[in-house]
Amino acid sequence: MNLDEYTALTTAAGYWVTEGFGQFEITGPDAHAFVNRVATADISHLPPGRFANALLLRDDATIIDRVTVYRFEDRVLLLVGAAQREAAWEHIVSRKRGNVRIRDVSDEVGMIAVRGPATTARVSPVLSPFPQEPGDVFAARLAGVDVFVARVMLDGPDGIDLYCRRRDRESLERAVSRAGVLSVDSDTWRLLRIEWGVAAVGIDIDPDDTPVEAGLEHLVAEGKGAPFPGETALAARRRTGAIKRLVGFRVIGDSLPPIAARVSVAGHVIDRVRSIVLSPRAGIIGTTAVPITADAPGTPLIIEAGTQTWNAEIARRPFVSRSVINVDVAEAVR
Repeated sequence: MNLDEYTALTTAAGYWVTEGFGQFEITGPDAHAFVNRVATADISHLPPGRFANALLLRDDATIIDRVTVYRFEDRVLLLVGAAQREAAWEHIVSRKRGNVRIRDVSDEVGMIAVRGPATTARVSPVLSPFPQEPGDVFAARLAGVDVFVARVMLDGPDGIDLYCRRRDRESLERAVSRAGVLSVDSDTWRLLRIEWGVAAVGIDIDPDDTPVEAGLEHLVAEGKGAPFPGETALAARRRTGAIKRLVGFRVIGDSLPPIAARVSVAGHVIDRVRSIVLSPRAGIIGTTAVPITADAPGTPLIIEAGTQTWNAEIARRPFVSRSVINVDVAEAVR
């Protein structure tokens, strides 16, 4: 982790140039109805100029990926993670119905994510118009570059996502830098993600996890009138309940356990360390999965790797909030 970059993200503003994300454009008279049948959120009342977060599920209700649904007047844009881009594309295309056109525009679009409490102060003077409400998405211009901009939701750090033509991305990056926003690397960005308790598919979320095990039930609208893949299986899973649930944990001490270290509850190995970081604000934090009978905050855990042992306890996610004040980040790192 780079301290200057972390300080920018948590006390000012930092940006990350995203690479490889999947961006799929859906057009045609049935575009909105089609997306409502593919994604788990109820977007039937999503007006143009707004976006919603949802999931893509397989027929057995296991998670393919998170998806962000952006609605514009003439199209819908779906954003998925880089690692799941191919699987998500195949999933969407295989379920094509109605009068719709699906196009993979991932290689045509550049994306820059800006986060931090000073995002508005730094970027609003050069971005017109600037989104005021979480969930807003619309066309704008930033220092002469045509973009569409999305204001992120309140369940994470304040910020915006900027999308432009791929050929304009370097110009956009320079403009954001001139506005006083510092570039951050992927390790610092990953730390911010884990602090905010955002579970990544393929890292924190296993291939056989459903929204119940992953703790993402809030992204699913069952009975919305537009059946989506996995809805029937998920309803059955809700009735039987999860065997395990993804949780956060905090390590006691200053030694960092490795990824995949064994995690035990009450003397029984129940999972592994799925993510782990040293956070200046929250200490050593990570994710694992535990039985639902032992998922209460404060439940003690034992982590083991080789001959080493760490004491830990389950902690609420997210580990931080927008109200956290970083008085002295540098001292916290020491």
